[in-house]
Amino acid sequence: MEKIIVTSGHAFTDIDALACAISYSELLRLKGKKAKAILPGPLNKTVTEKIKKWNLDYSCESNLDPTDDYFFVLVDISDQGYFAKFVRPEKIIEIFDHRSGSKNLWKKRLKNNSHIELVGACATLIWEEFKKAKKDSEISEISANLISTAIIANTLNFQASVTTSRDRKAFEELSKYTKLPKDWARLYFRDKDKEIDKDIESSIRNDLKGPKPFIAQLELWNAKRVISKHHKKIVKIMQSYDPTDWFLTAPSISESKNYLIAQDKKIKKILQKNINVKFAGDIGTTNKLWLRKEIVQRIKC
Repeated sequence: MEKIIVTSGHAFTDIDALACAISYSELLRLKGKKAKAILPGPLNKTVTEKIKKWNLDYSCESNLDPTDDYFFVLVDISDQGYFAKFVRPEKIIEIFDHRSGSKNLWKKRLKNNSHIELVGACATLIWEEFKKAKKDSEISEISANLISTAIIANTLNFQASVTTSRDRKAFEELSKYTKLPKDWARLYFRDKDKEIDKDIESSIRNDLKGPKPFIAQLELWNAKRVISKHHKKIVKIMQSYDPTDWFLTAPSISESKNYLIAQDKKIKKILQKNINVKFAGDIGTTNKLWLRKEIVQRIKC
């Protein structure tokens, strides 16, 4: 029987990648295949301490036996430059992502085994696979909880413009298989606030996109408090990557807007023009919620 490894990127593992890898390897096993999730990237702050205490069925060990003939499924990623380093591209048999940059490439290589679609969370695609396989009623509570949380996180509690009806439907359908508090979204984001507040530096460094401009993102329940408290430290951390070519964005879920930090005049003008940021000094605010990937798409236009 072929051995399948479900994995994602090497830089870090966020809640969407974690949910996808664990739940899809579970689905493959339900279908009679030999599969396991291996995620070598360190868990970032989207995976809270509370979630880490769940019975998460994955390994971070990537020292694979070179004599074994592994096949790979990639989740929440499609840019080959960021794949887990043990992945052999010629052995990739399936891929899932919710960013379309590499869609044509993988459609050509994998045909119907390429699932790259513009939804809010990649985890939504994995839930749809459970339904296609008629295994939805067999999903574990842990996988259901993880997928639901990934959908909340990646859609900013359904307020981000990337949110689709498919994300909403998936979350609603999963509710019968989860055992999460009714106010789970608030509790989840507030837990993130506390953990980011304790270690702002690793929170930024483990979720930084680059190169140039270097863009950090902190998804928070109350971004105003965290940004005000750590303003000077954030600037110092970002300047360690580049003196000027950077900015930080912090969606504030409870306020339905973003706080941004930028110092370079050119960066500020770009943000003002493309997402209508209003700056007072080097701290800016928006009139709606923006995910980093949405901002990146706008400033590249």
